Amino acid sequence: MMGPPKNWPLVSHGQRVRTASMDWYVVTLGQGPALLLLHGTGASGHSFAGIAEALADEFTLVIPDLPGQGFSQLLPASETHLAGFAQRLQELLRALNVSPEWVIGHSAGAALGTYCALTQRLTPRGLIGINGAYLPFGSVAAPVFSSAAKLMARSKLLAWVTAAHGLFERPIRNLLKETGSEPTDDMVFCYKTLLSKPQHITGTLRMMAGWRLQELKARLPQLTIPLELMVCTNDQTVSPWQSERLAELVASSRLHHVHTLGHLGHEEQPAQFANAIRAITSI
Repeated sequence: MMGPPKNWPLVSHGQRVRTASMDWYVVTLGQGPALLLLHGTGASGHSFAGIAEALADEFTLVIPDLPGQGFSQLLPASETHLAGFAQRLQELLRALNVSPEWVIGHSAGAALGTYCALTQRLTPRGLIGINGAYLPFGSVAAPVFSSAAKLMARSKLLAWVTAAHGLFERPIRNLLKETGSEPTDDMVFCYKTLLSKPQHITGTLRMMAGWRLQELKARLPQLTIPLELMVCTNDQTVSPWQSERLAELVASSRLHHVHTLGHLGHEEQPAQFANAIRAITSI
């Protein structure tokens, strides 16, 4: 399996880790209490590079590419769901001999981290969600959305065509802008690289098709550990109302508004998020 290019963020800290069920690409760096960082759908561990560099003197950062995305192995469609990801994430952390004190997730990664805590796959001291995608789209939209993603995920031709389209810079920049964020040149380079990989396209579509959030929503009121909800007010991908609604459902949660930034705000202004993580985890 091919790894990242030589100029990929934090590539000098990356390694391949083989567990019983899959082959991972994982970045580990720093020293101190362990933080597990989980990226969102369509991204990779590169999404946390700026935050990791800012926190490496105080924490050990563990940043995997989730199954089928970035440079980690693609899973069968039948195993691409919250429970399947949670099981494999638990296996990975055992292989690394890491027990994270906090789990930090962006978008779908926030839902995954919360599911892992609720099902005891992981036992962190607390959770931090950045623009978390915790709740289903809705009873009407969700089945249609999922069925369309399943159909597209079966098409190898679509993956190759989409990957070829990813070689053009302007559409990538426009795509990132539509999230409410202002992309940097580094962000464009990383997403352009990812979207030129047919496996990444397939993995993203399978994740979209298999992500069932109804069970997570039902379990959320049972959460007892701290859930810190960081929500960017200009997020055009996951509406801020999700985190605002979640703050009402989960007694152990707190809401933190981040003004002006979009869905990829942690990539736009990593120092701001690193400072917030530092403050939250010190409590």
